[in-house]
Amino acid sequence: MGGYVGRRLLQAAGLLLIVSMIGFAILHLAPGGPLSQFAAGGDMTQEDLDRLAEQLGLNRPLPVQYLDWLWRMLSGDWGLSFRDQQPVLSVIGSHVGATMELMLTSTLLAMAIGAWVGILGAIRRYSLFDALATIGAMVALSIPTFWFGLVVIYVFSVGLGWLPAGNRYTIGDESFLDQLHHLVGPCIVLALVSTAVWSRYMRSSMLDVIHQDYIRTARSKGIPERRILIHHAVRNALLPMITITGLHLPSLLSGALVTETVFTWPGMGRLFLDSISYRDYPVVMGILMFTAVLVLLGSLLADLLYHVADPRLGAHGA
Repeated sequence: MGGYVGRRLLQAAGLLLIVSMIGFAILHLAPGGPLSQFAAGGDMTQEDLDRLAEQLGLNRPLPVQYLDWLWRMLSGDWGLSFRDQQPVLSVIGSHVGATMELMLTSTLLAMAIGAWVGILGAIRRYSLFDALATIGAMVALSIPTFWFGLVVIYVFSVGLGWLPAGNRYTIGDESFLDQLHHLVGPCIVLALVSTAVWSRYMRSSMLDVIHQDYIRTARSKGIPERRILIHHAVRNALLPMITITGLHLPSLLSGALVTETVFTWPGMGRLFLDSISYRDYPVVMGILMFTAVLVLLGSLLADLLYHVADPRLGAHGA
């Protein structure tokens, strides 16, 4: 197991290096550049812009800028935001809590509902419930996240007044119940696609398990059907879901970006879009690397949990 983890960490380091090179090149070669925000007002002369470019190190060759940025990042210095001159790590740290809160709650909601729907769909195969669940999953996967978010706001916030239209809490009221009230809308929107994915994979995995020989043997011994499903079928059907959870993290992050924008949720997704609009490259690169690390760690953790859950893979992974 130790050798397997070491190889995966080396692969992750190589992938992070490639992601950083591509992201850095795309940002700095894009039209406009970080100085366009200062030049747009017309208050700065070309001499002022040249002096600012020299202060920020933007007048150096791109490879030199990248190597300098990479060395400082590995040293723990992710640079300063062009927007407010705050450390990038502090800027990201002030927003990461909101994103993690949204992702965690929506994932738990999607796992609970998706697993339940998938299990019932497999047990009642070709029934009306299974047909409705299949149609519902296909519709959920086809609905754009931003459109569904706007519908939720229009119906439940504007129309019925049940939910807040945005933000993380009401100014002057930061109680737990108030934050929970604000979390309901974006959590439902972000959990929609994940619930559909979980239900489809859970149904397929459950169908594969309940037709195994050991399930038929358990039934022939007279073991109650409820016990067979809970202690044997569901437990083994959940094994592939561990991998799905880790691999689903990238789509969850992209969905959070859209959801946070629609609901003005103060998380990393909204910060990412604001930073791109302002061409705040240090913050954009910081978020890019932070999310890349999260995705790779999620994939590694899913693989490790799968090895722990399925001992047959132990010797293979070592």
